[in-house]
Amino acid sequence: MDSIYELDTVDEIRRLQSSARRGLQAARNPRALSAPRLLRQFLESRLEELNSASCGCENHEMLLIGSQSFKLDHLCFVSTVCARCRYHFHVKSDFQSARKYSDDHRRHMLIPCCQKSASDLKKEQTGFNDTISYARFICGTDGCLFNIEISVMPRRIGQVEVNKFGDKNRMKHNLDLARVQDPERYSDLHDVHGLSVNGMLHKYLSDALRNTNDRPLRINKRNKKFLVAIGSDFNDFLNSIGFYEGEDAESDEPCWFISTLEEQQNPTRVQTLRARMEETISELEILNRGTTAPAWDDLLHAFQGDYPNTPMEFSSIALITEADVALLGCLSSYPPLYFSWAAISLAKLCPQDREKYLDAGLRCIRNRSDDASTEIVVYKSQFDESPSTDEKIQEAFNFFGASPSDNLPSAWFLEMYYEKRRLDHTDEAKATFQQHLKAIGRYFDEDLISEINPELAGETRETGLMSSSPKGSGRRMSVPSAERFLNIEPNYTPEIIRGFVDQLLQNEAIDRNKIIEAVDVISEFKRQQDKPEEAAELQQMTEFIKATGDMPMLISQSSSSPKTTAFTDAPPGLKNIGNTCYLNSLLQYFYNVKVIRDLVLDFDQFKLDLDEKTVAQRRTGGNGTSVNLEEAIVARQFVEMLQGLFRDLQSTTEMAAQPSQKLANTALSSARDILEQPQSQPPPLPARPSPVPPVPPKEDDGVPKDSVNVTVESVNDKLETASSRSSQTLVDDNGDTPMSYVKLDEPTDILAPPPEDIDMHVPQDLDEKFAQVSRRLEQSDRSGTSQQDVEEIIGNILEHFMRAIRPDGSMPEKPGLQADKITKTFFTTIVNYTVNTTKGYSDGNLTPHSDERPVNVEIVPERWITAYPEEANMASDGISNSTTGTSCTLVRALDRYFSYEAIDDGRRARYSSIKTLPPILHICIQRSTPRGKNKNPVLIPEDLFLDRYMESANGSRLWHARKRVWAIRQRIEELEALSRQDTQPTEPPAQDPDASWFKTNESGYEDFKNMDAESLATMASEAVDKTAEEVELQRMLLEDAGVLRKRKNSDLLESSIAKKIAYPTLEDNKSVSDRFGDILWYSSRPLVDMAIGELKALHEKEQNAFEDMQKKYTIHAVICHRGGTAAGHYWVWIRDFQRNVWFRYNDETVTEDTRGTTAVLNDLNQTGDPYYVAYVNDDMKHELVDVPQRCRPDVESTPTGGGDAEMVELIEGVEMDEMA
Repeated sequence: MDSIYELDTVDEIRRLQSSARRGLQAARNPRALSAPRLLRQFLESRLEELNSASCGCENHEMLLIGSQSFKLDHLCFVSTVCARCRYHFHVKSDFQSARKYSDDHRRHMLIPCCQKSASDLKKEQTGFNDTISYARFICGTDGCLFNIEISVMPRRIGQVEVNKFGDKNRMKHNLDLARVQDPERYSDLHDVHGLSVNGMLHKYLSDALRNTNDRPLRINKRNKKFLVAIGSDFNDFLNSIGFYEGEDAESDEPCWFISTLEEQQNPTRVQTLRARMEETISELEILNRGTTAPAWDDLLHAFQGDYPNTPMEFSSIALITEADVALLGCLSSYPPLYFSWAAISLAKLCPQDREKYLDAGLRCIRNRSDDASTEIVVYKSQFDESPSTDEKIQEAFNFFGASPSDNLPSAWFLEMYYEKRRLDHTDEAKATFQQHLKAIGRYFDEDLISEINPELAGETRETGLMSSSPKGSGRRMSVPSAERFLNIEPNYTPEIIRGFVDQLLQNEAIDRNKIIEAVDVISEFKRQQDKPEEAAELQQMTEFIKATGDMPMLISQSSSSPKTTAFTDAPPGLKNIGNTCYLNSLLQYFYNVKVIRDLVLDFDQFKLDLDEKTVAQRRTGGNGTSVNLEEAIVARQFVEMLQGLFRDLQSTTEMAAQPSQKLANTALSSARDILEQPQSQPPPLPARPSPVPPVPPKEDDGVPKDSVNVTVESVNDKLETASSRSSQTLVDDNGDTPMSYVKLDEPTDILAPPPEDIDMHVPQDLDEKFAQVSRRLEQSDRSGTSQQDVEEIIGNILEHFMRAIRPDGSMPEKPGLQADKITKTFFTTIVNYTVNTTKGYSDGNLTPHSDERPVNVEIVPERWITAYPEEANMASDGISNSTTGTSCTLVRALDRYFSYEAIDDGRRARYSSIKTLPPILHICIQRSTPRGKNKNPVLIPEDLFLDRYMESANGSRLWHARKRVWAIRQRIEELEALSRQDTQPTEPPAQDPDASWFKTNESGYEDFKNMDAESLATMASEAVDKTAEEVELQRMLLEDAGVLRKRKNSDLLESSIAKKIAYPTLEDNKSVSDRFGDILWYSSRPLVDMAIGELKALHEKEQNAFEDMQKKYTIHAVICHRGGTAAGHYWVWIRDFQRNVWFRYNDETVTEDTRGTTAVLNDLNQTGDPYYVAYVNDDMKHELVDVPQRCRPDVESTPTGGGDAEMVELIEGVEMDEMA
């Protein structure tokens, strides 16, 4: 059986179900659907998992393709096409281990699993597999493995072809041309009204499907009806459905041939040419309003989507809300017992949301059924009667399908653990299973984790480098284990690994021998990869740690590269308190912006009054977002905590200051996330042994005083999943990479009580609200990060700032929005245009003119502008160097943001302009792609002129310049593509038809030479038509770009080349084929000359299109990221304009670079590290930014000698000579 029909093994499906359950429990908004609701949402085109296939249909009318559909006892496959959108759908249901419906399994409760991204599907597209969207669902009920797959395919007949089908003017035009070329042949064909493209294609395809002969069917291109109705207007479409061009072997007539098909099977195998033809026929019948069987019964069976049709109580059903129905995955017309079943099923799948599901079930049942209500009440009572069993333990019992009342022995849970591990060997599953097993052990007061037998769990030893371990155990850590322990990827350089190792060394609870062993394993792995230098550097690191227990300092190796000073002369760094390198980079950047620093340090002058009326009137940002009192309190506490950190940076004499845990919690989440965070979530970072802080004391004016003390975490079992200190930053683009955790060596057995009275009542006064929000900030959760995190975090920080301060008037371009210090400093006002681009023709004039009328104008204040690098042409991690030719300038990357883009088949276009510029401009380089991080370099200039993107009146000089550049850029791309093909001749043809040039460039020269006059005439006519069209399109484009002077078509025909094409004459001493060869060469030569001779001129025109530019911005800061898609590290370069130096802020370490801006940018421009760039208005740079001088320590505390004070970290990417 073909692979598309093959079913997974039972073990594979169990692993799939286990993974789907874990995903459901971990989701912020868990979503499961009963089988009838899944069918309903599928038919209504509302399945989120299939959103990538935007067919534009709101209600599918599914028709069956019966030849491709079938039913077996264990498998059902349905092939359908929608009569409205003509998209195709394949539905495959697996019944091999499905559980029959019963009172506790009334319908399948289906969980999403195994979604595939558009990029994943594109990689799988081979042959006739053109799936554009895919989703799979599996039943989450114990003992049921029913699962269903849905695939979506596009139309077989595009809308362009459909429009041509009924275009009588097109056919009339074809008939007129045919009569001119052969009047006698077409004298009996008077009109086109009897011709039907639809009918002809249907007959061709039907004949092909019935053809049992080995010879392909053929259609003579000179067939009168074919030539008029179809001609050459559908070539691409015909090729897509198995037609190909050729010549009849007997008559040498040009023909279309229809491919012979594989032998007929029942059912027809999908993703084959035969299936493609059948699907095309089904669309032709839809377009012809033919009779096709509906697919309702087959889909009902495949989805198992039927349910009892009981009398509906409309008065009760009207009171059921869609929110409750959606939460339970039901339909509002379900009988009451179905709601109780759904609520209990979901409560078992997601115990953390048990109350939510059960309450929703009761609301849906109302008073309609005592039995249904009783089911929920009885199920709920078992938890009310067990107050001594905490939620984690109850969740663990549910996970293993048991209850404390079952009185099962602990050994039973170990057996269940072994069974689950044998089905799922992933590290993610192991962590989840052991977390639940540990909770069970706590219930029995046993250490079940220590009793696990790896062999019974099917856990094989990891393959890796083997030798004696530091502890003499005889078994060495494997490479994968070393990577997980260090939180690194194998391709990391020693410099990046150094930062991760340094973080582990600072944690006294982590065994130094394990750190040494892990680094040593990676060193040996590097040596096996033929990287001896990196291996040696890591080996030196391990030797130093063995001898001293600390990380060796890196010593500058150059006197000409970065000049370094004692750390007391450099600005202080910020300590990494656990996965916060990106936060440290942003905080350092904001500290160096005067507006922000002044706002924070003098917060009393700007802060928003915290009363209900004032806060209710506050609107923030470019969308005018409303603010509530709790969000304003979060914002104030954030700024006050940041105030404490800024003061520490001003006064510290240490190498680095330390952000509070509470500040990190606040910055890394939006106010909404913080306030809505469930209290049962584990803390985001390691606990610190300090008591819960009291309510902040009041100052004399009644404003709560900020505290930057170490944050508070309750020490309990949740800490087993908390991340330890590490510089790892997860940057998985799919958002599903699990955080790597380091187990705490000294867990406490003392369970701290949960915070009291949180969310138990509504606070009555401001002090109480402050205390409540403060406790929320202490406990707000933060999990793994993604490639967008710097954007998200800077967005959170700016939002906190805006919610904490008073408005300052209104935005000039958007009077309905409030301005403030943040919007005035950082927000760029963008204007997004959508315009009509129809071309018309004036009477008597063949030259078209553009009609660009705006149909939509949108003014949007933006926090940053996005720049797009060249697309990565390698999978996963893109390209990381500039030698591949994939780098681009920052201006080119910004062009893609402001580009002129045609939409709606060219009938409309859209583009963007800048209406107002801020003093400080933020640019985000879009590194995230579906395939991973795009590492292509973007060449960052020291000075950036933005006049080219500014708003301008239609018809102004700047507007014309922008249009010219758009046209020139489009033409340059076309010419560069043409030059890369390198297939055109460079020398004119010789007079002798046997010349070597012609033979070399024309493999079919002999066939061409022997053509008869009629064939040559047909070929010449096609060539002339094509060449004339290309010349005209080229002329129009270049006239728009201002490259050519405008002239009429009649002028063009007077040119020498045009004359040779339009009026060919035969000379006595030349054959027809020789003369035609000259004509072909002369007609193609202008395009070749353009590709070779004018490309340079167009580049120069593009460079010089904008003159007298005045909007000058100069580089101030660059936030960088080094690493892949699973982990990495952030740091920031900040420019000191007063001292003309750069500082590299890398967590605790701050390094000065005196080489100058050109050298620093040259280094950065060699890599894909730059991620977020800040430019400052050149005229205002000294007013807006600076690098504050740090407080100098007392003389007694200053290190003496030239030792440690002269040791600094190497600058990233800077080559250094050895020290003299």
